[in-house]
Amino acid sequence: MPFKVAFRHASTMPMPMRRLLLAGVLALAAGTAAASMPEIRIGVGLTKPPYIMGPDQGGIEYEIAEKALEAGGYRMVAQHLPPARALALMRAGMLDGMLTVDEGIGGTGHFSDTYMHYQNVATTLASRGIRLRGIADLEQYSIAAFQNASLILGPDFKALAERHRDYKEHPQQITQNRLLYTGRVDVVVGDRLIFRYLNRQVESSIDTTQPLVHHTIFSPSARKAVFHDPALREAFNAGLKKIRKNGTYAAIYKKYNETYEP
Repeated sequence: MPFKVAFRHASTMPMPMRRLLLAGVLALAAGTAAASMPEIRIGVGLTKPPYIMGPDQGGIEYEIAEKALEAGGYRMVAQHLPPARALALMRAGMLDGMLTVDEGIGGTGHFSDTYMHYQNVATTLASRGIRLRGIADLEQYSIAAFQNASLILGPDFKALAERHRDYKEHPQQITQNRLLYTGRVDVVVGDRLIFRYLNRQVESSIDTTQPLVHHTIFSPSARKAVFHDPALREAFNAGLKKIRKNGTYAAIYKKYNETYEP
């Protein structure tokens, strides 16, 4: 009844007000529909901006998964957990699925289509004039990488990290930004969007306007979701196709001021 009353008087409203009314009604209807959907428990990892912003704060990866599941008929109830803990809980039947995986984790879970890629790069200050054509070129430079980079970025990088005298991994990735801009390290290795996002947290004390060079010497890392139930996997895949087609996927990237890459 409230919707009918609202639309009965809409014809007498100025056009901008009509648009606001319609947007509000559609948002309310979408929220009501989502609330009535069956809930599934999904491990989404710890805070990793701009991909996962933290409990109830969204993020690129969080919102892509949330909207894909919603388009597939389910409401995601996020559990923020370290990956190893989330995997153990899923295999014990205490989670319905988890994000940010690839099929290398093994097991009997049902893997989704790729819903996004992380792009790890080697970043340097342009003023240094460093040229990197491949992993072997890192040998002569000091390196600050993200935690477990040597386990994630392939066998060639692992071998380099093991023999390199000036290689270090940092659990807090914001440390990489500080080290690079202050000239205390030659190269930082990590995801380019995470590095760019963390600039916002150091720009008050460090000159982050210094030009950078992002050397794409690592392959993109495909990210999938994994589910206990194959029906959930199929629902996620179907929902992912829908949000790619209707513009929701691109809008999520735009919301976080990133470049949309299909």
